[in-house]
Parts: sequence; C-alpha cells; structure tokens
Amino acid sequence: MGAAGVTRVTAKADVFNLAKIEDFAGNYAAVGIGATVGGGGGATVLRNQHGVEIALLSTTQGASVMVGVEGIRLTLAN
Repeated sequence: MGAAGVTRVTAKADVFNLAKIEDFAGNYAAVGIGATVGGGGGATVLRNQHGVEIALLSTTQGASVMVGVEGIRLTLAN
C-alpha cells in the first residue's frame, strides 16, 4: 500500500519457468517469506499467473517502513 524512507535500493534477480517471453509480464505476488540476508539485504521469491518465478535479492540503504501486500505488476516495453 505504501513505503516511506528508502533512500536507495539495489536488486538482482534470477528468472525461472519462463517458457516464452510473453509469460514474463503479469502480476507477481510473494510466494515465500522474505528473508534478511544481512546488512539491509533481503531475499524474496515472486510468482505470476503464468508460473514464472523471480528470485529477488535486494539491498537497501537508509531506514524504511512498508505497509501492504507484497506484490508487483511487471510489463515489457518495446
């Protein structure tokens, strides 16, 4: 629903179960509990309606507060 106070976020992701590029776009929801990996880092697995999974590793700098359901909508641009 909202986030506040993040000054910088860096992320790296691996994508799994991508049969065709059209399956990448969609609504992704967290399918596992996010884990803290130390030093402001976290790990989350997201899955969309096509079964595509994104294993996301992120690091943040600065304080943050987040409220709401974890999820994201991704689209492909030409």
